[in-house]
Amino acid sequence: MKHAKIAVINLSGNVGKTTLATNWLKASRPEAKLVSVEHYNASVATQITSAQAQEFSASQFRDIFNELLMSDEVIIDVGASNVIAFMEELSRYKSAVRELDMIVVPTVPAEKQQKDTVKTVEWLSKLGFSNDKIRVVFNMYDGGESQLPPSYVYQLIHDYAASTGKGKATFEPAIVIPFNEVFDLVTNKNIRELAEDRTDWKAKRTEAKQAGDVAALEAAVIAEGDRDLAITAQEALASASDILFGKAAKK
Repeated sequence: MKHAKIAVINLSGNVGKTTLATNWLKASRPEAKLVSVEHYNASVATQITSAQAQEFSASQFRDIFNELLMSDEVIIDVGASNVIAFMEELSRYKSAVRELDMIVVPTVPAEKQQKDTVKTVEWLSKLGFSNDKIRVVFNMYDGGESQLPPSYVYQLIHDYAASTGKGKATFEPAIVIPFNEVFDLVTNKNIRELAEDRTDWKAKRTEAKQAGDVAALEAAVIAEGDRDLAITAQEALASASDILFGKAAKK
């Protein structure tokens, strides 16, 4: 997919919409414009320097509509506080439905969020989005010590996809992004930038020890651990991009 206009939507909060919009979609498509649709709280997207997110509320949908139609590539991150108003506006602006190439719908293991994911897919389908445009993403996967498969962890979605959800969204091949605490730790940099950081933290630790600087030593240890986690997370995000966009589009 050379150019893409993508919206990240779920009627539920706490599914990682902004995290995926900034650390996955925007990071993998740096030329895309990132639009953050949020009202009550400042979006986390604005904390990532390279994201250069533009903020709107759903009440400014006409401005969002203009960005969508004028941009070659755009990623729209719809916050939970604005999602219902945003979806209602989509029913009025039919061109926006046609213009969007894809709707990414993240879901997580919690039952409430899975139920809201089903409601989201149903609403999007009624708005006129075809099943190939609606992409469910299994976020924050954790199979536990028993390594339970995603089909078990996301049982409600799995059952929906096999029954009334068939033909309403794309569920396979499954895009599974494992839980990783580093997503909650990043500030200023996205996961990809953190993973590609080439700071010699071992040398930094040595310098701190020699100087007797405990604070610097602790900071170096924390930074190295965060980078290790970021590398693991980025590998998962790269695999997700291969499925969503195809390996030829990988950057």
